[in-house]
Amino acid sequence: MEDGLARDGVLTRCNQDRDATLTDAECANARRAAAAVALEAERAREPELERASEVKLAAFDVYADGSDPLGRRALEIEAAVPPTNNLEIQSPQLVLTDLAIPRPLRSDDAVQQ
Repeated sequence: MEDGLARDGVLTRCNQDRDATLTDAECANARRAAAAVALEAERAREPELERASEVKLAAFDVYADGSDPLGRRALEIEAAVPPTNNLEIQSPQLVLTDLAIPRPLRSDDAVQQ
């Protein structure tokens, strides 16, 4: 457990063929030692993680009450009023001459023939 280089070497060898080394005592000891070292490292980081968590919770408390920590004014929105529905659709007044189809253009040559 104390010799990280030896432990890593044994783990490298054991991880190359996991099925063959499942019953190897040296591999089991190296895996157990690696897990213990990882647990110790995690426990050593616990106070640091706890402080970071407290800082995040304190920042959340500042924003949770709705105030701006920088003292900026908040935008206030009054109750929205829906628009009125007074839209009137007027039908267009069409004159028959507006719809007339023009006759094909004729030249004088076409008339004479």
